[in-house]
Amino acid sequence: MATGRKLRRQPHGGRTPRRRQSPADEDLALAEEILRVGQEDEAVLAGGFKKFLKQLGIKGKLIGAKRLQEMLLKRGFNPESNEFSQGIVAMLEE
Repeated sequence: MATGRKLRRQPHGGRTPRRRQSPADEDLALAEEILRVGQEDEAVLAGGFKKFLKQLGIKGKLIGAKRLQEMLLKRGFNPESNEFSQGIVAMLEE
């Protein structure tokens, strides 16, 4: 039986048209995806880094470059010398 209503014809063969994202929306979606994946991989990365340090025999709390520089200066290391670099080169040549 007819209901008496006229059906409106839908564009695109009956499908609801997809809303196009602006470039800013696409960038935001990509940034959110990168952050999500990064957070998931953080634990794996941290565990792998700890294992790497253990293999190298490095123990203790890590320090930053500035703190290392301060410690070297306190112990009389001359920042203008290249003895540290020479030591690294000597170790590489062994």
